[in-house]
Amino acid sequence: MDSLIVRVFKQFSAQDRRQLGELVRCSYFNRRQEVVRLCDYLAMHAGRSTSKALQHERLFAAACPGMPYNYSQLRYIQSYLLDLVRQFLILQEGRRESADQIPLLLRALRRRGMDDLLEKTLSAQLAGIEQAAQRDARYHFQQYQLHQERLESTSLRERSARLNLQPLPDELTVYYVSEMLRHACLASTHEAVAGQAYRLGLLEAILEAVERDEMLRIPAVAVYYHAYQTLQHPEDSAPLEQLKVCLSEHSRRFSTDEQRGLYLLAINGCIRRMNAGKRAYIREAFDLYRSALQGGVLLENGIISGFNYKNIIRLAVALNEQAWAEQFLEQHRTALHPRERDNLYRYNLAYLRFQQHDYARAMPLLQQVELDDPLNNLDARRMLLRSYFELGEWEALESLLQSFSAYLRRQKNLGYHRTTNENLIVFTKKLLELNRADPKAVAALRDEIDATPDVAERAWLLEQTGV
Repeated sequence: MDSLIVRVFKQFSAQDRRQLGELVRCSYFNRRQEVVRLCDYLAMHAGRSTSKALQHERLFAAACPGMPYNYSQLRYIQSYLLDLVRQFLILQEGRRESADQIPLLLRALRRRGMDDLLEKTLSAQLAGIEQAAQRDARYHFQQYQLHQERLESTSLRERSARLNLQPLPDELTVYYVSEMLRHACLASTHEAVAGQAYRLGLLEAILEAVERDEMLRIPAVAVYYHAYQTLQHPEDSAPLEQLKVCLSEHSRRFSTDEQRGLYLLAINGCIRRMNAGKRAYIREAFDLYRSALQGGVLLENGIISGFNYKNIIRLAVALNEQAWAEQFLEQHRTALHPRERDNLYRYNLAYLRFQQHDYARAMPLLQQVELDDPLNNLDARRMLLRSYFELGEWEALESLLQSFSAYLRRQKNLGYHRTTNENLIVFTKKLLELNRADPKAVAALRDEIDATPDVAERAWLLEQTGV
């Protein structure tokens, strides 16, 4: 198995390796030439060479040419290089998130007594933050940090000065409340999916405080408060409507990543209402997805998740927007991650053909897909099962039923999906053996399907018995 430093270099981009090399050569960070040589060797070989080139002996020879192999010394050199990697990553993130460095700069200026530069930097930062469009939780935390530094600086210079302490608790409270509500939304979503309960201290007090202290006028609080209420009260339409208003008015006040998360929370609220039988929310979810697409917030680094790609297509089909769904499928194909692009494209194209009852075109697509996600895999197998049945491909269907059963036995974390699909297999076999000329046998099978609580494709099975 590769050492940790080798695995890190394999994950680095070519630009990362080049920039790390520049840092390693800087005498401020490193004066050890053996570390420079090891870094250069890994940068050259980690991305494209065989494992032989990355064996311990080869690494040591690259770092310490002409010296006898010493594993302990190699580990020391690798450890030193790993420390430099950590410093490099910190610096890279700092360049991307320059605002996070300001409190450190202000603290350094204060400790060195550089009051004039501190005051100039602090005033510029406060003015810049105030002019910025974003008003997320992080904005309020940055305000808190800057006011804290001003307080520290003023109290050191002027012991008897009047101090304005109010911004500190105000900004810190908004930050804490917004973040707690965001985590409550995430916990609610995960609990619904995985069944895992979470303990969120002070949540009830926070919800009461938000309503009592008029904090709903603050975008960072309002969006997550309404999102949480949307998830917690699927029977009530008001929280979702209020969340949609917040998104319309304030979404631009958040980063693209956070906007995406907020839209998905609203869509999740629609899905909970759809699952409760409220079909009007199919359109609501579809419209939210389209708004997110038009706003350019649904893609992350140019990539659309397979989950969202699939959901959008299924919502469009449910609304009889077949042409739009097919256009979306093709237009966003290249936005899927390259690792799963072909499989997800074929899987969703097969779904469209299947919904059009074009089983002959759906079947070969389904035969080609290899899906990692167990639920997508089950869905593809169900569509293939029905396609074989509708086309009378009985031998292929028998083979699929056997492989389907084996797949269900191998999977350990399917929950109730195991039972529903096992029952589908059982009833499909009974359909194959059914004497359709015997009305009593047909009626008995229909009653058995109807009486079994957990059955995948129940409506289709009943349709095959004449219902």
